[in-house]
Amino acid sequence: MGFFSDAGQLLVRLVFGIALFILLLRLTLPLTRVRFNNPICQFVYKFTNPVVGPLAQLIPPRKQFSFATAVLLVLVAAIEVVLLLLLAGLPLAAQFLLPGIFGGLLYYVLGTAFWAVVLRAIMSFFSPDPRNPAIEVLMSLTDPLLRPFRKLPPRSAAVDLSPLYAGVVLRLGMLAVFHLFGPIGTVMLPL
Repeated sequence: MGFFSDAGQLLVRLVFGIALFILLLRLTLPLTRVRFNNPICQFVYKFTNPVVGPLAQLIPPRKQFSFATAVLLVLVAAIEVVLLLLLAGLPLAAQFLLPGIFGGLLYYVLGTAFWAVVLRAIMSFFSPDPRNPAIEVLMSLTDPLLRPFRKLPPRSAAVDLSPLYAGVVLRLGMLAVFHLFGPIGTVMLPL
């Protein structure tokens, strides 16, 4: 592969990574019950409403889960995989497309969750203001991931090892996706 192919792949991953991240936030924010008037939530909703809104008329949500956003997430992942396969010179065959779309999306979700947990662990050293919109979103998104691990030993008021446990499980999940779908299933690496 040459410079232009690598540069093209980098730009595709960057642009689509941002789009996937925003759509992933749109999908998970209602599930974690983040305040709707949080500025980050407002940005995500305003940015995605032109596409998700009309699609939600065709595919209505169920409880807090937006099927329209999930469909759009898969569609954006599919476009990214097609572009990355074309830039890599690989054929658009089912053995590349399906693992690339579903394995890549699962790998991206696990990787994003891992980095959110790492960021939460780092932020815990600085005693952040819980009223900060970004901290509120980060706490709401990572609390469900950390909650099952808070009961594991050693339990101490001074040290919370739940981010460590959650991080190991998420990385093992990423490793399992890699071995299940192969290298083509990890085309959407988190930035």
